[in-house]
Amino acid sequence: MKNLIFTLLFALFAVLTVQAQTFSLSADTAWVAGPINVDDIETHIDIVNLINSARDIKWERTELVLNPVGMPISDLYTQVCDANACWGGATSSKTFVLDAGATVPMIVHLRNFTGQAANTVVQLKFTDLAFPDNPDFAYYFLDASLTGTHDLPAADVQLFPNPVVESFTLTNSEDVARVRVFNTDGRLVLDAAAQPANVYMLKDQPAGHYAVVLAAQNGKTFQVIPIVKN
Repeated sequence: MKNLIFTLLFALFAVLTVQAQTFSLSADTAWVAGPINVDDIETHIDIVNLINSARDIKWERTELVLNPVGMPISDLYTQVCDANACWGGATSSKTFVLDAGATVPMIVHLRNFTGQAANTVVQLKFTDLAFPDNPDFAYYFLDASLTGTHDLPAADVQLFPNPVVESFTLTNSEDVARVRVFNTDGRLVLDAAAQPANVYMLKDQPAGHYAVVLAAQNGKTFQVIPIVKN
């Protein structure tokens, strides 16, 4: 009898787990760079409905980085476009219907009317409202600061291990001058100059999702790496 109960409970858990996986993202990061004199650049990640019923999907925007700081929202802002409309920086969250079997591009724009170099790192948190404890995250890096052909290093830094337990190590990181780590609330939990051993500690941080933001010697962000902390 005990074995039967255990088997039934296990089966129920498996069904609930499968049910919770109602959508997927085509990538966890998207990147685009453009010249300094362009006032609108964009990139996107697709959200895909994995099941045969419509889902109510909530997205939440957190701007981890938006440079230059202190600009009026009319001059520098990000814009999120979902299945319904495009939403400016004053809107931090919206819900839309993801139709059965549908694929919808989730587009992020950087609108820059400052006449200066600008960049942003935007986190979008996606939640199926029927399963609020099972969100997914995507990170968008948009840079409008290019003036030549070699303004940004190649985004090919590697990080291990991921998931992280106490620390992570960067490889192929010769161009990294600064490492910043943000939690999903947008709080900066680590801000460090590049270390000779390329090892960075997160042992005091709680389990969860984080974004590692890498900057070059010129101060420009050039890569974002999502990680999970166990």
